[in-house]
Amino acid sequence: MAFITVGGSVTSYAEYTDLLQKDQRLLEANELVVPAESGFTDVTDFIEDLLTKSTSRINTKIKASSWWMGYLNYTGTNVTNPALVPDFNPNRIKTRKQDFTDACVFYCLYYYLLPLIADFSTEESPEVQKIKYYEAKFNQIFNELIAMADWYDADGDGTVEDGEKAYTYTPVRRSRRRSSVVRIG
Repeated sequence: MAFITVGGSVTSYAEYTDLLQKDQRLLEANELVVPAESGFTDVTDFIEDLLTKSTSRINTKIKASSWWMGYLNYTGTNVTNPALVPDFNPNRIKTRKQDFTDACVFYCLYYYLLPLIADFSTEESPEVQKIKYYEAKFNQIFNELIAMADWYDADGDGTVEDGEKAYTYTPVRRSRRRSSVVRIG
């Protein structure tokens, strides 16, 4: 569950054992063959590299979101030009680290690993169903992290103060049922 850091910088939100804890049967039931073009011979090293790539993609996804620019403005970094938005700094994640680990694993499974072994000729393939499942799980946790931004130390002082927490709620909407529905995200 620990973030992997190299030279004081977070390079990955998850490690091989985190992926095994989510879906150990994936590697037991399928003989995962490491693609020759990857440059790896060991499955563990290959998966750790994919988890690092997943972390990079998540960071890019955060930076590219309209939420990030709004959050920076909310915390005092006035950004008026979208081309000048500062990078998201994973070293400033102080809480909800397990959620980032889970998001990284879900992203790696649906985007990188499962497509290597999936049989796309049939929609009912178990691997194709897992891709859909893990994509939905990733989107759910990613949207939750964005909506409940109580984990980022915007000023870099080592703690997340109340002024750095930004909760985003979608307004209550009416449904055909008698109860109101509150949507987050």
